[in-house]
Amino acid sequence: MTPKNIIEVRDLTVEFKKPKGSLLAVNHVDFDLREGSVTALVGESGSGKTTLAFTMLNIVNTTGKILSGSVNYNGTDVLKLKGEQLRRYRWKEISMIFQSAQSSLNPLMTIQQHFWETYLVHEPEADEKKVIPRFFRLLEDVMLDPDRVLKLYPHELSGGMKQRVMIAFSMLLSPRVIILDEPTTALDVITQDYIFSILDKIHNETGISMLLLTHDIGVVAKVADRIAVMYAGRIVEVGDIFTVFRHTAHPYAKALITTAPSLLDTDKDKEPIKGSPPDLIDLPPGCAFHPRCPYATEVCREKCPALTMIGEDHYVACHNSLPGKGAAAYE
Repeated sequence: MTPKNIIEVRDLTVEFKKPKGSLLAVNHVDFDLREGSVTALVGESGSGKTTLAFTMLNIVNTTGKILSGSVNYNGTDVLKLKGEQLRRYRWKEISMIFQSAQSSLNPLMTIQQHFWETYLVHEPEADEKKVIPRFFRLLEDVMLDPDRVLKLYPHELSGGMKQRVMIAFSMLLSPRVIILDEPTTALDVITQDYIFSILDKIHNETGISMLLLTHDIGVVAKVADRIAVMYAGRIVEVGDIFTVFRHTAHPYAKALITTAPSLLDTDKDKEPIKGSPPDLIDLPPGCAFHPRCPYATEVCREKCPALTMIGEDHYVACHNSLPGKGAAAYE
């Protein structure tokens, strides 16, 4: 049975005008988010992960322009929604936990006021006394004491508590999709693990679809069941987590995975990815990764590879990873 996609991105291109020229943050991207899955979107800073996520919410910065493509949510092109339809789509159908919890909370409002204000915007006839029990349940789900936390202001919470409040906040209107943009940035390792345990519990209990934006491969292995690797505005490899980790087919994805820390490896076993990400205003011809790729050939320097199926539910954009070769091309 073919898994159902809850979001389908097709031929999406997003451009930002800069003094030096046009920057393609998302470059002809095709991407599917499976219903009920936890999909990790992985790549170095500047690879286009956040821009892709923002476009899925139709909140591209005013300096950006969508040049082509569509974002279909259950058959509806989100990029064509306006006014009330777009407002109902955000938070009721899809919500987002932004990278910095501190900047997502108003310092002049209590946590209860945050919850109530957002709920009232989407449910103007709601009675606060009747929905407060829902606020309590959501905070209990993220292991917080609602009697105490609802009365507090953001500055009275620790970083981990703020992030848990934002997780509860994202579930307020029972959306079907949550996007998490580096949800544990600036948190200590123990708190990070705690946050991901909570997210895993929520996913198992609700079946909600999650898109996790991160550059931390260790996190991906812990929580995701699918992975998409992004480089210079393009998806270069995508598949289920076990296939991509065991049969990595793109040299950039392979480099990301092999640079991740492991208890079984030593520092001598690790090598950084050579070179730097390309300037998105002045992309190299052909495959954008070829200046850093030890396997690059002449065709890599001349022609940009298309995302091609090389196995069951496994796609890669690489000239040297043809069907039947897989990871063996890089052994």
